[in-house]
Amino acid sequence: MGFELELAKEGVYIPDRTEHLAKKLLSLGPADGLIIAGDLKHSIGLSSRFRVRKFLKEISAAFPRIVLTAGNHDGGIVSVVGDSCDVRGPRGVPLDEVWVFHGHALPPPESSEYEFGVMGHVHPAILIKGLGKMPVWLIAETTCNYLPRTLVVVPAFNDILGYGDLLRMRERGPVFPKCIDPEATDVLTLEGSYLGTLSYLSREKGLLSLT
Repeated sequence: MGFELELAKEGVYIPDRTEHLAKKLLSLGPADGLIIAGDLKHSIGLSSRFRVRKFLKEISAAFPRIVLTAGNHDGGIVSVVGDSCDVRGPRGVPLDEVWVFHGHALPPPESSEYEFGVMGHVHPAILIKGLGKMPVWLIAETTCNYLPRTLVVVPAFNDILGYGDLLRMRERGPVFPKCIDPEATDVLTLEGSYLGTLSYLSREKGLLSLT
């Protein structure tokens, strides 16, 4: 919430997207609960506080329980959300057979007992010829024995956020890319179309096209 305020500082003015993001989430349908994998807000400030509270109020009827595992942008979030959201530490929370965490901090050792992990933080994307930078999903096999065996790295839910170019990988916290095997990391579009492994796409850098 509130990234449009950051853009305004650079002279790019976008209307408040809080309601848009709430409707986008609600369109996925109601559920028993919602886990947010970090970075509910962009920065600290009165305007961001207003947006976060408005967002939680709009989605609370569809999600009786909302859990946030805090991201690196979530400083002071407890005082913002009050009792409308259950805030957990950045090392994550379990959900059945899945460990959910943000990715700027390592999960605890017990996360390695889980088959799957779900992580944010990276904002994965690749450059597609003719289309520009496209957000993608990653399904990666991990190489560090203190992590879940398979890691799903989710794209940012807010579609105006910047995305990291996977074909020019740099360190984004203690997990990515240090702890993933590029040969065993599948890259998919938001709709689920398979694009190839991360190692293959890196070799084909500059040639990738969906046409």
